[in-house]
Amino acid sequence: MIKASRYKYSEWIWMTVLALMFASPLDAFAAEPLTIAQAQQAALGANPRLMVAKLDAVAASHKTKEAMGKHFGTIDAVGIYNYYERDRIVVPMSVELFANPSLGMSQLPWDRNQWHYGIVWEIPLLAGGSLYEGEYIARLSQKALEDTAIFTSDEVRYNVRAAYRNALILRHALKAVTAYREALQKDMADAQMKVELGAWPQVNATKIAFALESAKAQEEGLRNQLNTAMAMLAALMGREPPPDGYELSDIPEEPQPPAVQGASLKDIALNGRKDLMAVQEGTLIAERKKRLTLEAFGPRLSLGGNYLRNDAPSLHDDLETYEITLLLKIPLWDGLQKVFAVKEANADMLASREREKGKRLEIAQQAADAEGRLKTARAAFDAGKAQRRLGAEVAQVEHLKLLEGKGKTEDYLAARASEMQGDAAYWQGLYSYQSAVDYLNFVISAGGNHE
Repeated sequence: MIKASRYKYSEWIWMTVLALMFASPLDAFAAEPLTIAQAQQAALGANPRLMVAKLDAVAASHKTKEAMGKHFGTIDAVGIYNYYERDRIVVPMSVELFANPSLGMSQLPWDRNQWHYGIVWEIPLLAGGSLYEGEYIARLSQKALEDTAIFTSDEVRYNVRAAYRNALILRHALKAVTAYREALQKDMADAQMKVELGAWPQVNATKIAFALESAKAQEEGLRNQLNTAMAMLAALMGREPPPDGYELSDIPEEPQPPAVQGASLKDIALNGRKDLMAVQEGTLIAERKKRLTLEAFGPRLSLGGNYLRNDAPSLHDDLETYEITLLLKIPLWDGLQKVFAVKEANADMLASREREKGKRLEIAQQAADAEGRLKTARAAFDAGKAQRRLGAEVAQVEHLKLLEGKGKTEDYLAARASEMQGDAAYWQGLYSYQSAVDYLNFVISAGGNHE
C-alpha cells in the first residue's frame, strides 16, 4: 500500500501537485499499440511451443500415411555388378540352357564380369500384426498429437491473455506510484526551502526524504516488473519485446462466468479436456503395442519376386530371368527377445494407465481451484470497486475543504494517494476477475477454445 507522509508545507503547493497527479507518467511505454485480441491472435500464429505441437501433429499425419502404405509392399529397381576370381555362370542353371544337346558345358554363359539389373518386389501377406496394428497405432498417435495441439492452443490463449492483464495491473500500479513520487519531489523542494528559512525543523524534511526514496524504490521495482511482463507477453507471441514495450489498452468490461458450479465443473472438464483425451489415447497405444508384441510370436508370410536382365562380355544378348517366391517364417528362437518385449510393453501399458489416472486427478484439482479462484477474485473485485468509490469521495471532500480553507494539504494529498490506491485496486480486481473467468473456461474447455 502507498502511504502519504504526514508533514506541513505551504498551501500554494497543492495546485502544482494536483496537476502532476493528473499527468500521464507512462508516455515512455506508449510505443507499439497492442490490444488483447491482437496479442491472442499473434500468439496463436507464432508461439513456439504451439508451433511445435502443430508440427508434431502434421508429422504424425504423415506417419499414418506411411503405415497405410506398408500394406502395398515394396518395389525396388536394382543393379548389380560382379567381378569374380574366375568365370562363373551368368544366370542360374536351368534346363533351357541345355536345349541344344550338341553344346557342352563350355558353351554355357560363363564370365567373370557380370551385370544384373531389373526390379524386385515384396508384398506382406501375414506380418504378425505389424500391418493392422501398426496402422491403428499410427492413427491413435496422430489423434493424440492433434488433441495435444488443441490443448496447447487453449493453454497459450489463456496464458497470453493472463500475461496481458498482468501487464495492465502493473501499469496502473506504476502510474499511481509515479504520480505519488512526483508529488513528493515537489514537497521535498518546498521542505528544503522551509528548513532554510527556519520555518521547519530538519526532521520534517528528513521524513519527506525517506518517503521520497521509498517511493522511488517502489517505482523502480514496478517498472522492472512491467518490463518483465512485457518481455513475457512478447515471448508468448513468439517475438522479441520492442525497445519501449507495448501500449496496452484497458479492458473495462466485467466478465460473465459460465453458469456451472460444484461437481459439474469437474465432470465438464473430464469430458472435454483435450489433454486428457491425448493421455487416454496414449493408454490405448500402449495396449495395442502390447498386443503387437504378442502377435509377433505368430508366423509371417510374404509374396516376393524379381525380374532381372543379365549381361556379360561373353553374351551377345541379355538373358532374362524372373522368379516368384512365397516365404513362410515361423519364429522358433530369438534369445527370448520377444518375451522381454512383452514384459516391456506390459510395463509401458501400466505406466500409461497411471498417467491417465494422474491426469484425471489433476483436472479435478484444477476444477476445484478454478471455482475457488473465481469466488476470491469476485470478492476482491467488489472490494476494489468499493475502495475506488471511497477514495474518490474522500478526495473530493478533502479538495472542497482545502478550497474553503478548512482542510490541510497533507490530508488532501493523503486522500489523493488513497484515491490512486483505490483506482489501482479496482483495475487489479477487475483484471484478476477476468483472468479467473478465463482460467475457469480453460479448465472446462469452454468459451469456444476449439475453433
